[in-house]
Amino acid sequence: MTKTNEALAAELQCVLDGMAKLQDVLDNPVNQGDELQSCFHGLQHFLADEDIRAKDGAYRQMQEAEMRKLIRLLRSGADCSLLSTVHFLGTSGGAKV
Repeated sequence: MTKTNEALAAELQCVLDGMAKLQDVLDNPVNQGDELQSCFHGLQHFLADEDIRAKDGAYRQMQEAEMRKLIRLLRSGADCSLLSTVHFLGTSGGAKV
């Protein structure tokens, strides 16, 4: 696992645990790299959907499961093509891990 993968996975876990804001993670220069670029679109959905997660428990569970999936992929050293399949939009597609 690269340093970028390690740092990004740790920071995303903090987001999931409510200890960090996703926008801060996306803006952190330590996280910049191909890994973040490959999953940036999906993370933008997670960022934009905070209000939906607050109203819809099933949607919150789905997006949190996608975040856990992304964290696992980062920690396992998955390549960028696999990271890009995590999309935070439901069960139609996405990496199976």
